[in-house]
Amino acid sequence: MVKKLTRRDRERINAVITDRSNVFYWQTDRQITPEEAGLIWSDRHKYFTDNNIIHIVNRYWKDDQLVSLDPLDTESSLNLGNVNSVRVAHTKKKQDVILRLHPKGIKNGYFFVEACAASRSQENGLPSYRTFFIHTCNHDNDFAFHICEKLPGIAMKKWLEAHPDNEEHFVREVGIMMANLHKIPVSGFGPFINDRAEKNTLQGIHKTERDAILAGLDFNVNVLIKERIFHEGQMSKICKLFRQSPLLNCSKPVLVHNDFADWNLLTDGKRITGICDWDECVGGDAIADIACWSTFFSPERLSTFLDGYFSTASKSHDFNEKFELLRFRYTISKMTLRIRRYLWEPSETIREKIEIGKKHLALSLKYFNIN
Repeated sequence: MVKKLTRRDRERINAVITDRSNVFYWQTDRQITPEEAGLIWSDRHKYFTDNNIIHIVNRYWKDDQLVSLDPLDTESSLNLGNVNSVRVAHTKKKQDVILRLHPKGIKNGYFFVEACAASRSQENGLPSYRTFFIHTCNHDNDFAFHICEKLPGIAMKKWLEAHPDNEEHFVREVGIMMANLHKIPVSGFGPFINDRAEKNTLQGIHKTERDAILAGLDFNVNVLIKERIFHEGQMSKICKLFRQSPLLNCSKPVLVHNDFADWNLLTDGKRITGICDWDECVGGDAIADIACWSTFFSPERLSTFLDGYFSTASKSHDFNEKFELLRFRYTISKMTLRIRRYLWEPSETIREKIEIGKKHLALSLKYFNIN
């Protein structure tokens, strides 16, 4: 177990976590050990004091200045499922803003992508945020931060816990909203190039959909073999399926959020008021976003979601088969993530998600006749 990250550790970690060239899903495939991930992100709020935040932000942000911060609330809607420490702040110009603070000394190679994706969504009538300022991490004692507009509402997850009778209404609205998101074209596939996004261009790293789907696959499958979830005989069949399937032929990539879940959507109880957390967004086939979404929730929810989605989008002739293929890919990825995360967060919640993932994998193996 690594007790403390040295400067050399940080240099290596910064080199690999900002390189998304062989990443299908960033949190799964970033090339650091589970122990290092735990050291960096398990207590991501520990790196900052309020005075330190205000001092550093005001040193770099010249268009406005912070005056105060709301108290840290680790259970707030803003901090659900986030790799950043998220705070509400107030400025001299009487603005309420959101600060997204990356762990100290760790580079964030996607803030410009996130800002560009949010902006592109807002331009297309979706309720995402404006970005006011981005600072990149320059040295060990520095931290990257993103200042953006504070959107109204609370996380839909929180709302539905208190108002479960609203679920069908909101799930259908989520489907409609995702369909509208998929009207935004991009260039290329997979993770976007951060430097290009700084110039307001969403350019995927990969030239083809297949290349994006294959990224990280060998690593994922090997983790699942080591955990005896797959056996050696299944590995070649799984890899062959994704390498040869004629379904991976998308020619018009769109903006894919990749985490369009209840904890990343805000609501005022009547409508969805905000789309947050674009840190996994990619260029890809619209069906990929649906497949990703489906791994979070029950099959019953999917039916309502698709009812909303296809009320405003057309359904391709190969939707069902491609959905199964892409859901299999996402489940492989998320199972890798959950297994690795369990090493530094051995909670009952993660263990339960692993068991659910095993059931999903069994269904996919049966569907594709891999035994």
